[in-house]
Amino acid sequence: MTGERCSRGHDVGDLVDYWAGDVEGDQAERIEQRIFECADCGERLAHIEAMSRGISEVVRSGRFHSVLTESLLNRLSRDGMRIRMYTLEHGAIIPCAVWADDDLVVSRLRADFTGVEQVTVALQLESGDELSRVPDIPIAPGQTELLDAVSADRLRQLPPTRLRLVLTGTRAGKEEVLGEYGLEHAGNMAP
Repeated sequence: MTGERCSRGHDVGDLVDYWAGDVEGDQAERIEQRIFECADCGERLAHIEAMSRGISEVVRSGRFHSVLTESLLNRLSRDGMRIRMYTLEHGAIIPCAVWADDDLVVSRLRADFTGVEQVTVALQLESGDELSRVPDIPIAPGQTELLDAVSADRLRQLPPTRLRLVLTGTRAGKEEVLGEYGLEHAGNMAP
């Protein structure tokens, strides 16, 4: 996860993985014991759970555009959130649509992040008008894709149009486009 530590030196990323259900057996038991022994970890776990509830509410309200981790995406899915997924390579334009029961639309943006520490992703209309932007996204060594998530309700409001996702970052001190991805948005597929 982030490498952030609690006041006793425990890795906070372990708490996120525990909350998401991505740890088992002995590791889960060690984390549970830590939660009971470390007040800081217990508080952080409570904040993680509250954040999840808040994310679900914001997604369903139509105001959400963010980048998610695989663990968070899996947890949202297990909690009943309906997720439509698209995988895009740089330069690709693919058809997409939003159905009535979708809560979240996630684009797996594949790119070469070698030497890049942070990126920004912007969602744009074909005209170039920007719908939203997520800046300062940390990139882990060896990362090959970014999970960009947008509320399905927000996309349902758009007419059929081409959407662009533009991924930018700084490599060797120079700002550059890491990827441009196109979505041929068919509009709201609700009956």
